[in-house]
Amino acid sequence: MRDPGPPIGPVDEQAVTVAVCTRNRPRPLRRALASILAQEAAVAEVLAVDNDPGESAREVVSELGGVRYVSESRPGLDFARNRALSAARGDIVLFLDDDAVARPGWAAALVGTMTADPSVAACTGRVEALALDTPAQRLFEANGGFGRGDEEIRLPLHAGRRLHGLPAPLVAWAVSIGCGASLAVRRRSALDIGGFDEALDLGPELPGGGDLDLLWRLLEVGWTVVYQPAALALHEHRTELEDLARQLSGHQRALVAFLVKSLWRAPRGRRAGIGGFLAWRLIKPGLRLLRRAVGRDPLPAPLLGRMALASWSGLTAYGRARRAMERRRTIAPSRT
Repeated sequence: MRDPGPPIGPVDEQAVTVAVCTRNRPRPLRRALASILAQEAAVAEVLAVDNDPGESAREVVSELGGVRYVSESRPGLDFARNRALSAARGDIVLFLDDDAVARPGWAAALVGTMTADPSVAACTGRVEALALDTPAQRLFEANGGFGRGDEEIRLPLHAGRRLHGLPAPLVAWAVSIGCGASLAVRRRSALDIGGFDEALDLGPELPGGGDLDLLWRLLEVGWTVVYQPAALALHEHRTELEDLARQLSGHQRALVAFLVKSLWRAPRGRRAGIGGFLAWRLIKPGLRLLRRAVGRDPLPAPLLGRMALASWSGLTAYGRARRAMERRRTIAPSRT
């Protein structure tokens, strides 16, 4: 991790930037940007960060107007997120996935939470399904989806509560408070801890974890993280079963890789909690297979088996991903 560098132009401590990181998906990008431009909250700028610079994203930006095009040639979502942090002119930066749609009031709810309490460095929003038309989409929701309910959560304040009926360490809450599909961060706070970890969210090498890692590191240094259910976005889930299987198994691998990284760097007092939660995440898919055998888990056994294998492969995934990240850093970054 490293500071993505100085911003392009002056940073306004009171302004808000919304960023959509995208890669070869013009149709959902157009829909996501249109939903942001329709927000009633005061947004200083909207960025489209193109992680595979080409004509499709530029054309969408030109068609819509009111959006600034930014390119990031190094493949990886967290390269693009850090590029957004460096390009943003607002100190509060809202991230929306390109396959999500912001509902009315989304930006106002996130910004209001951030501005009401200066100790809040990050705020996640509620993410529900855009459509449940296919078996894959319905299975994703049956597995828990991205939704986190309709009650506000503040960490570390609420970490003493039971999570899914069980006592849980703070790191377990950090991975359960929301996701990067709908996320607001204070730019300076994120940069002070090195920005997003570019070894995570690399794609096939390690498909996820960067959002959870940032939230956890903010909590580690004393910031507050909030889940704000009033900030509603709708996410377009994978429509095909094989795509869903790759997504869920990839998420398992990335989660374990993030926990391994966190355990490596944790001070002695936090290692027991992280190590215990890591062990739970390794055995959980196997326990779910047993539950499936008696008809008490919504996912099919072959998918649960893939998730179990992916979890164990996550134990060594972070080291490989860091090597891939270093190779990608040799690509000259775009400055558009």
